[in-house]
Amino acid sequence: MLLWLGLAAVVTVGLLLLRAELMTVDLDEAEGSFTDVVVAAQVTQEDDPAAVREEMTRGLVSTCRLLVNADVVAESFRTVADGVFAFRLRPGLDEFERRELRGCLSDTRVQHLLVDVRHLETVTPAAGAGSRDG
Repeated sequence: MLLWLGLAAVVTVGLLLLRAELMTVDLDEAEGSFTDVVVAAQVTQEDDPAAVREEMTRGLVSTCRLLVNADVVAESFRTVADGVFAFRLRPGLDEFERRELRGCLSDTRVQHLLVDVRHLETVTPAAGAGSRDG
């Protein structure tokens, strides 16, 4: 009986430590922070991929920004090069949100669209420096 009680106590402590390790904590970014993102998009199995690439990428960005609870800054979505797009999100994303956004954008959730995240950086004007992920 004492053995079972000891085992239950060890399992309980282990679960509490694991829970604390896996919990996500929302860290508020400083006022005026933003995240700059650059992605390269490729469309497969389309007659004219250049004509639909931007539209499909915008759709994916719109979906993924909801996941991290950020807004695309008006007029910030632009074409940098052929198949390469840049946009800015506000408020700035913390490390966990940047990883979540990278995963969402790189996921193949939009059929025939492959996206590679080339740059993902949060800039916090109060600190004057950014947190870069990739």
